[in-house]
Formats: sequence, structure tokens, C-alpha cells
Amino acid sequence: MLAGIAELTARDADRPEDALDAEQWASTILGMMRAAPLPPGEDIAAMFLPGFLGALERLGTRKALAALRALAAVTAPEYATAAHAAADRLAATGLREPAWRADLGAARPTAAALMCEESFDDGVSVMVEFTAPNVETHTIGIYVDHNLGGLVKDVFLAGPLSEVRSRMGRKAPNQVGLAIRDLDLAEARARAEAAFDMLDHTWEPPVDEDVGPMRALIEARMRLLPEGFELPDDHVEITPEERDALLEDFLTSPEGRRWRGDEDAEDVAQLAIDFGAGYNHGGPLRWSPVVVEIFMTGWLARKVTREPGFFERVPDVLHDWVRYAGRRQAVPAAPLREAVAAVEEYREEMLQAVNDPEAWGLAKTFASTALEAGVDLTDRDEVERFIERYNDGLAA
Repeated sequence: MLAGIAELTARDADRPEDALDAEQWASTILGMMRAAPLPPGEDIAAMFLPGFLGALERLGTRKALAALRALAAVTAPEYATAAHAAADRLAATGLREPAWRADLGAARPTAAALMCEESFDDGVSVMVEFTAPNVETHTIGIYVDHNLGGLVKDVFLAGPLSEVRSRMGRKAPNQVGLAIRDLDLAEARARAEAAFDMLDHTWEPPVDEDVGPMRALIEARMRLLPEGFELPDDHVEITPEERDALLEDFLTSPEGRRWRGDEDAEDVAQLAIDFGAGYNHGGPLRWSPVVVEIFMTGWLARKVTREPGFFERVPDVLHDWVRYAGRRQAVPAAPLREAVAAVEEYREEMLQAVNDPEAWGLAKTFASTALEAGVDLTDRDEVERFIERYNDGLAA
């Protein structure tokens, strides 16, 4: 099997025109390996890569030599040594080296920048510029999605950083202002490594299709940057007292005062605060259109058990909460209108999700089952007795 895969891989190894092309090609090969399904905790590189490198060497062709050189430039250091050694042994037999061999791994970082969305902070782009012999100056970038816990959502390869800055302009497509600042190279590495670590600890992450093929190249380039920068912990604990104060401020604000004394409406606002405090990057007052979507169509459906009539009222209250939060955050009028409009946009999808048991989380499923059985969820003894019956039923 390994011999066949090695032969198929080496077939195209001489097609890259320069070192950057060769590194991208090798990164794609490694990305295909990483995409293979494995049991949790298994390392695909440890299982597959040593034997694969050995199969390429046994192939003994000029194309196999090119494949080994390219793979050595982007794979993890513990495998790069073996790839280099295998390539050196093949080269010693007289095989011709690829034209770009001397330029592999020669890229050096020259600058870095961080691009942020000023209004909503849905994510940031970490961009690092590199120069290399016989290769045009280029920028490697990753988009870190704050709404997905800070994982790598997208990646890109572009021209010089100055061109990227110019092309991005001053506004994002949704009219959210963009801010670009210079970034310390060590901080760029720390941000990228943290984002890839979060990616590795997320089950079935919804990322762009280029992330896998580009990952090995990006990680190899990040290893060229200085180490030692420690990212600050941006999690801020919101105490129960602070949550109560925020609710009170909303209920006395122009946007929320009409809901004071309305038990269900106050409950909706409290849920928005709790979601923001516990699950939302940036806290209870950051409400972009994407945050609205996640709250309405995801979090409420998974976490919250209420009567159907309660969810019918969520959009009306949330509409005012988003306006209140936008004012507090000084969100400009145009993007704030988009966030408010998102509440109505996701109304029907939310109502379908909260009534679909397949969308519920385990806790909500249990609570719903208990309520249907007539259990008083405020009675601890009654809940514990129900849990025993519930577990007995699962065991049976």
C-alpha cells in the first residue's frame, strides 16, 4: 500500500516551478494524510509518515527525491530529519536534484500585521510577510474566528503585505471598520499556534477547505518566527452581581424599559447576558449578526427549556437587547442595523430549532423528559428520584 501511495505521490513531485510551489505541494500531501479518519488520540503522522518516507526512498527515482526534499521543508522537525536523510541517500546515487532544491526552507519573515474588525470583533487575521530567494515576496495569513472559540477558520497566501493592506481597504463587506496594526513576530507565532491548537481540540470544526492543505506550510513558516510571547488570558469572569447590574441597566435604558416587570421578557434578557458571559468572546455586549445567529439557532436550542410561547417572544426582546448592546459598544449605525435585522432573519429558524429534539443538548433533553413526566425541577429530591429512574431505563 505504501509503495503504491509513494508512486502516486512522486508522479507530480517535479511539477512545482519554484520552492514556494514545492512547499505548497508537499503541504497538500501532508494535509491529505491529516484528513484520514482516525480514532481519538491517534497521531496520523506517527502512524503513517515514517513508512511513507521509507517507501519514497525505496522508489529510488528522481521524482521520489524531489518529493522527499519538498516534504522535508514543511513537515514537523521530528520527521524532517528522516526525510532529509532519505533524500541525501538518493542524491548520493547520482540522481539529479530538483531545480528549486537550494531555495527550500530559505524564506525569512520580514513583517507581520493583525487585522481586526473594529465594531464586532468576530475574528482577526494574522498576516506574516516572507521573502525568499527566487520567489516573490508573499504573505501567509490565517483568520482566527472568535465565534468558534478562536480556531483557525480560513487561511490565505497573498502578495506583499503592503498590497494586502491596500486591497483590504478601510471597510469590510458588511461596512464594519477594519483596523490593521503592526504585529510583533513572536506574537504572530503565538496567535497562530494557539489557533491551531484550538482547531485540534474542536470536534468537526466548520473550517474552509484550504486549511488542511495549507496547514503544514503555515506551521513550518511559523516555526521560523521567534518564540517566547505569552498571549494574555482574555477571559473575563462576569460575576452574578455584574450580570444583575447589567440586566437592571437594560431595564432602565431607552431600549429596554418597556420590558420591566414582564417576567418572560426579563428572562430573555437574562439568557442573553448569561450566553454572553459564558459562551461569547467579548462578553455580554458583543452582538454581531453572527453572534445573533449562534444564540438564536444554536445555543437556545441546545441549552434552554421553556414553553413554546416563551420562544415566540425572544425576537422582540432580543431586538431591543441588541440595540442596547450596540449603543453601549458604540457600534456604528450601519453595522448595528445589520445586527438588529439578523434577529428577524433568524426568527423562523430559531423556532424550528427549539422545537426539534435532534437539535437539543443532553441537559435540555433530560430536562424536557423530566417536565413531561411531571417532575418539579425545583425539588431536588424529586429530581434525584427521577434521575435514578431515568438511568435505570437507560441501563435496561
